[in-house]
Amino acid sequence: MASLDFLLYIPVSTVTILVNIFLIFCMCFQEQGTEHLKQPLNVLLGTLVGCNITFHVCIFLFSIVNRYSGFLVYVVIEEILFLTMKTSATSSLWLNVFYYYQIVPAQYSVFIYLKRNIRLSIYSFMIAEKIFFLFGFSENIAFCAFFDQLYNSEFFTTQWNETSAKLDRLYDCILVDTWLRCGYLLLCLCVMLTSSCATILYLRKHVKSIEGSSSSFSSPRLQRQMRVTLTGIIQTFLFFLCLVWMIVRELFELLGNQNIDFYSYIGCTVVCLYSFGTTINLCVGQTIFRNRVFKVWQKCRQTVTLLSN
Repeated sequence: MASLDFLLYIPVSTVTILVNIFLIFCMCFQEQGTEHLKQPLNVLLGTLVGCNITFHVCIFLFSIVNRYSGFLVYVVIEEILFLTMKTSATSSLWLNVFYYYQIVPAQYSVFIYLKRNIRLSIYSFMIAEKIFFLFGFSENIAFCAFFDQLYNSEFFTTQWNETSAKLDRLYDCILVDTWLRCGYLLLCLCVMLTSSCATILYLRKHVKSIEGSSSSFSSPRLQRQMRVTLTGIIQTFLFFLCLVWMIVRELFELLGNQNIDFYSYIGCTVVCLYSFGTTINLCVGQTIFRNRVFKVWQKCRQTVTLLSN
């Protein structure tokens, strides 16, 4: 990838990494008197913050690794980037589901059971899907390694034939895995959209029922619920953006045998938009982050005022 083009991503990546390091500091050193994060919220927020940092570390590495002189290294970085994208997207889904169960009363027996066992449910799904994603990650790395070996080997040799047979079998596995992964991500998007819409409908109904009570309408709890719901909708849009790109990329490469993003320009742009939007969402939607950001902003303003005087 041309280093000149990557210079466009470096400022955004630098700012995003610094902000997410600050968010890690907020999680590790919480202020006294504030409500401490509980499971699974701390795990979900930590995963999203960690994914945001990993995104931009990969972008920095892309600016160093050359597409031709380090093919396998380039592929590994690219696969780590998209593995992180899947992890972040599904973590935002479970964050949405967590807030859905916190806000909307459960009515059916299945939802009541899931709400009572919300930590076990979320952790079980997260572990299972990570194993699933890692399996696809390993397949893609192995396929590229065999392809590189085949490309560099002499033709019409026993080793060439064996490697070619392995590639054919691995391609069939990757084909099945790709369709399953695309189907799962589409299902995640539907669940995320459904939970967000259900939360909006519940809050709308709740607000109408308390329109005559201004004190109830302005309660911190209701405002917090409306805020996390709004950020959930924005995160759903970001999820949709990533999902469209991941599906288009994988289907073109697997079925059409075409690399539509040879230097990962589009991929890095999507990642920058997604991670930057996710970072802003975390700063706005989470009280532990928002209060710290507001205090830092106040201190910066006071410092600038004192220096100007």
